[in-house]
Amino acid sequence: MFGHFQDRPDEYVEVAKTIIDAKNSGVVFYSMHTNKNIGELISRNEDNDIDNAVRLFESNCQYAVQYDVKLLVLHLWGGVPSDKHIDVNIGMYPKLKAIADRYNLLLTVENIVCNTYKPLDHMKKLWELYPHDIKFTIDVRQAEFHKSLVETCESAFLWENDLVAHLHFSDYGGGYMDWPSMRTPIGLTQGNIDFEYFFSFLKSIGFDGSVADETGYIADSGELVDNLNEAYAFINGGLTR
Repeated sequence: MFGHFQDRPDEYVEVAKTIIDAKNSGVVFYSMHTNKNIGELISRNEDNDIDNAVRLFESNCQYAVQYDVKLLVLHLWGGVPSDKHIDVNIGMYPKLKAIADRYNLLLTVENIVCNTYKPLDHMKKLWELYPHDIKFTIDVRQAEFHKSLVETCESAFLWENDLVAHLHFSDYGGGYMDWPSMRTPIGLTQGNIDFEYFFSFLKSIGFDGSVADETGYIADSGELVDNLNEAYAFINGGLTR
C-alpha cells in the first residue's frame, strides 16, 4: 500500500478533476481530509516513510487550494503502529503546519483512535508544545471508541483555548477499543453515542466551528442522497433546536 503511493502519487487525479468540476458548478468544499496514509507512514517510520509522508501532504495541500478548501483534517498518527512511538508523530507536526501555512490552509489534527494510549493524551501534549499553533478536529466516533466522549467535553484545555475548529459526526456501536465495531459503519442514532448530551454541550459553550457528516452508512433505500439528507437533518436539528 505504501509503495503504491510512492510510485503513483497521482492515483486520484481523475477523482480530483471530478471534484474540481463540481466546484466549478457551485459546490463549496470548506474542509478536506488529507490522505490517511500520511499518518500511517509517519507512525511506521521506516526508510523514506517520513519523506513520502511530507510529499503526500504537500500534494494534498496543492489539491486543497484548487478546491478553495480552507480547513484540513490530518491523521497525525495511524495504522497498525499508531501511537507506539508518538514522539516521532508529534515531532512532525511543525513541519506539516509550516507547509499548510504556505498554502493559507488551517491545519487541524483529528483525535484519531490509538493502539497504545488515547487521543486526548496526545492532543494535550501537542497543545503544551505548540499552544499558539494547534487546532483540532473532534470525531465523536473516535472519542466513543475510547469511551472518552464525556472526558473530551470536560477537557477544559480544548474548549477554553478555542482549539476545536471542526467536528465529525458518525455513530459507534461497540465497546471499549472494539476494533471490529470500529470498522462497521452504522447510521446516526443506531449506536451508543449520547448525541443529546453532545449537542447540549456544544450549545452550552456556543460552538461555532464547522461540522461534517462521516457516517459512511447507506440507508435502507440504497439512495446516498437519502442518507445524506437524513444525517444533515439530524445534525442541523441537534445544533439548532
